[in-house]
Amino acid sequence: MKPSRLKIAPKVPTKPPMTPARSKQTLMTSRDRDPVQVYCRIRPLDVPNEESCVTVLSDTVVQVVPPESSQGYRSGTTKATQYTFTGVFDEKSTQKPIFHTVTLPLIEDLLHGKNSLLFAYGVTGSGKTHTMNGELQDGGIIPRCLDVIFNSIGHFQAKKYIFKPDRMNSFEIQSELDALAERQAEITNKFKTPARRGQENDGQRVTDATRITALDEDQAYAVFVTFVEVYNNTVFDLLDDTPIDPLRPGKIQSKILREDQHHNMYVHAVTEVEVKSADEAAEVLAKGQKRRRVAHTTLNAESSRSHSVFNIRVVQAPLDYQGATPEKVLTVGQLSLVDLAGSERNSRTKTTGERLREAGSINNTLMTLRSCMEILRENQLNGTNKMVPYRDSKITHLFKSYFDGEGKVRMIVCVNPRADDYDETLSVMRFAEMAQEVQIARAVQPNVRMEATPKATPAGREALLPGRRKANRVLTEAYRKLEQGGISNPQSEVPFDIDMVFSAARCSWPPLELQSASDDRLITTLVEYLQVRIREQQNRREQQMKKCVEVRTLIREMEEELILKRQEVLSLNEQLKEERSRRQTFENRVLNAESANATLQRHVAEHQKYARLLEEELKEKDCLLNQGEIEILNVKAKEKTKRQLEREKLKKELDRYKQVESQLQRQTERFLVMRDLLDAGCSVKVPGSTGSSESDTRTPSIGATHRVSDPKLVGTPSLRGPAVSARKRRSRSVDPGKGWLDHRAENILDLDTVFQPQMNRAKSITKLVDSKSVTDAKISKYALTTQEQDSSGEIETKVYKGDVLTTVGGGAQVVLQDVEILRHSSPTAVKRHSDGRLKDVHSRVADIENRCGHAIEGHNRVKKHCP
Repeated sequence: MKPSRLKIAPKVPTKPPMTPARSKQTLMTSRDRDPVQVYCRIRPLDVPNEESCVTVLSDTVVQVVPPESSQGYRSGTTKATQYTFTGVFDEKSTQKPIFHTVTLPLIEDLLHGKNSLLFAYGVTGSGKTHTMNGELQDGGIIPRCLDVIFNSIGHFQAKKYIFKPDRMNSFEIQSELDALAERQAEITNKFKTPARRGQENDGQRVTDATRITALDEDQAYAVFVTFVEVYNNTVFDLLDDTPIDPLRPGKIQSKILREDQHHNMYVHAVTEVEVKSADEAAEVLAKGQKRRRVAHTTLNAESSRSHSVFNIRVVQAPLDYQGATPEKVLTVGQLSLVDLAGSERNSRTKTTGERLREAGSINNTLMTLRSCMEILRENQLNGTNKMVPYRDSKITHLFKSYFDGEGKVRMIVCVNPRADDYDETLSVMRFAEMAQEVQIARAVQPNVRMEATPKATPAGREALLPGRRKANRVLTEAYRKLEQGGISNPQSEVPFDIDMVFSAARCSWPPLELQSASDDRLITTLVEYLQVRIREQQNRREQQMKKCVEVRTLIREMEEELILKRQEVLSLNEQLKEERSRRQTFENRVLNAESANATLQRHVAEHQKYARLLEEELKEKDCLLNQGEIEILNVKAKEKTKRQLEREKLKKELDRYKQVESQLQRQTERFLVMRDLLDAGCSVKVPGSTGSSESDTRTPSIGATHRVSDPKLVGTPSLRGPAVSARKRRSRSVDPGKGWLDHRAENILDLDTVFQPQMNRAKSITKLVDSKSVTDAKISKYALTTQEQDSSGEIETKVYKGDVLTTVGGGAQVVLQDVEILRHSSPTAVKRHSDGRLKDVHSRVADIENRCGHAIEGHNRVKKHCP
């Protein structure tokens, strides 16, 4: 009878989970923390005799000395500075020791399902890209990582397309038939697509033969790689073969960052390529390197203008109990290798345009990385909880989970020891020294050996036994020999099964060493031994059948109970429907109430709006009232001030009038005395007439003015008064038969002379306020008396006379007809001719006597005294 084949478990439609996520609380409470390990690599000088500012003191210490051309040296800083690293590699170090020291432990963690991050940091032209990629004869970190991974899992890899990425940072397991269909489609596409020229390597690549042996052989492994770049803070997929849009040939589709169900950041819809060998992975790497953006600058002929991220993900799953197909539990480890673009100063690179924009984006990303590291260190040292600005840059946002404790973080600082790069090198050293103080929580990896699904496990098996892959290989070889007809088994009617192989594993096996490929004795011995084990297995199966009957009985009882439970569930469903109907009614009532409430709220809002408008109007009116009150108060204050000023002015005028009145009274008394003297025929001595040959006595003319000799009144023009005659002759210009309006000021001087008019029925006023005083029917004449002081200090009185006429509108108007002028002068006043010469005293006295003779008619005694 022909033996049966191994059965492959069907594909389960559910997605397999990734490594169980570790909660942040577990990471925060963990006492085990690892610092960020920072290594320093010194680049060889381009010119051997060129000045160097970096010196290696030991395997962990370097010294930086400021050259004379540096800014610090010019500012007075000449002190050398020492920096300590986890490890230091001098100018003579090759790629291999750097890889074995820095990266090999990370690959071992990767193959055990742990995550790691390694990035190269430094200024432009310091050797970062060379450290990561290397050359064909001396590969860098990335090619050596691929070599070691495939050297270690080469015999344990699953068939291609068994593991399939779901483009959401997770994987699913396909059946063998689906994977076979995709492999055939890939082969067909390779035959249809012609080979491109220029894809051949320029030379044979030298591989690294290092291998990690501590691996579980009952695990199925698969390797996936992605290659992206961050250009101008935008993520681009370097492995994306999507055809370019002909309408936008220069437009490349960018990618976005998302967070998966385990709170890990990833590039959404990134191209993830499954590679089966190191050479295939190297081809994928070379393909992405050709698409990466580089440009020529002053400091570097091929300067990277973007940050590149090469991710290697190793997916592993335990084989099923038959050792043929992977189980539905996955463990994913990731190694991120980052080549950061170099920081540069525009003053040195002389970049403009697009290169300047690229340099600004690169420097901003590196500044964000530095800020994140500084805040992490401050939170750990001071116990604060400041927010770390991961989202300010795509690079820091992508690797947020690493700094939160999802894996190890290491950094290689590349340094160019040239003296011209001292200032930039010093900044890099300070950042590296600060980064070593950041502590990363050590990730606790869960047990990835989990129980397989019940459908794929035979009844009664509690765990997967070790050695499943080897047993499957032996059994497959036995089937192959039987199919070839090299061994016949006519007595055996029971097919081979993997169970008997594991049962035989509990006893002593016969020697299984195969001396040659044509030796069939090993197979014969194995078949005889397995037949014995088959009979034992049959006995176990009989016992198992009895147990199955018991299990069926239990299942029947459980089904009866299940029926009862279903009936209860039906009754509960009816109750649930009633509750749902009640809830629906209540929800309808709530909706109606909410709509009514919304209407009321709208009305309230309208009323509130109207109330606000009224309040604003009220405020405006209050403001207007306040302004009116303020204006009224201001007017009252002005009127009060004005009245006070008027009172003071009137008081001053009254005092002045009293003084003038008293002076006039005294002056009148003097004039009366002088008049009596004149009437009595006495002579008056005229001052200023000394030296004349004529008589010194003169009779003053009546009506002449004298200057007051009182020293208190000298210099006050208003105190001069006219000489009053005993006989008063009134002015004949006044018509006594009509009513007069006598308009004169309050402070006018009473002349008491013949010039003083006498007006009958006169109405006196001091101020013409309105037209009522003029429109009086009894008034037909108007007289205005004014007094002024001329330039020589004498008083001049004017009387303006006119008629009051009635207007057509019922009012009145004054038409001035005449003016009478009276000037008062002192006989002793000094006069001047028109040419400015002074008149003599005799001429002045003669002039006075002449005027006196004409002024007083029939006064013989005065004429007698006049010459």
